[in-house]
Amino acid sequence: MPVSAARPALVIFDCDGVLVDSEPIFLRVLHRYLLSAGTSLSHSDCCARFIGKSKTDVEIYLEEQGLGIPGNWPEAFYSQAMVELERDCKAVEGVQEVLQALVRNSIPFCAASNGLRDKIEFTLSHTGLLPFFEGRIHSAYEVGRSKPAPDVFLHAAKENGIPPEHCAVIEDSPSGMEAAQAAGMACFAYTAASAVPPARLSGAQPFTGMSQLPALLGLE
Repeated sequence: MPVSAARPALVIFDCDGVLVDSEPIFLRVLHRYLLSAGTSLSHSDCCARFIGKSKTDVEIYLEEQGLGIPGNWPEAFYSQAMVELERDCKAVEGVQEVLQALVRNSIPFCAASNGLRDKIEFTLSHTGLLPFFEGRIHSAYEVGRSKPAPDVFLHAAKENGIPPEHCAVIEDSPSGMEAAQAAGMACFAYTAASAVPPARLSGAQPFTGMSQLPALLGLE
């Protein structure tokens, strides 16, 4: 079991749904794309199945449904997602204050996501958060298996020279919480007060507002 996350030596943020409020946008575009590919998946089932998941998970689902992978995947999907992310994406309320508190307390932090690096950088740049994460972005596509495997979290810890048990992960998806548990890291599960919390927390401590996080991390 990981040690308490009070005053962690490294804080690792997921991106979509934790730093930027992009998950609902991404999922609505994905739902439309899957419908066009021939699925009958409802929007709520799409959200439950694919929150925090990777491109490969979508491909596996399409093959399981006997639909095959469309020839324009993933380019057509990402093209439309970028249009809607640029139009609608915002930083998660209160997260910039959390990052500033980490800077004041000299606690290093980074982003570790299942997303493609281009998408991570795009959403962080569009929401004004990229300056906090220059040189601190880790994509599962570049280091090994995607979450729920712990690879990207373990890579982030190694790159920062911090043992996993001294890291704290901030996540919003069950697959990310499972990955943090597998990595031996303390995890805090963010769910906006208006949203339904995940059914599986995998040992993560839930919270509903970024204003709560500095105290949970033992910051001043």
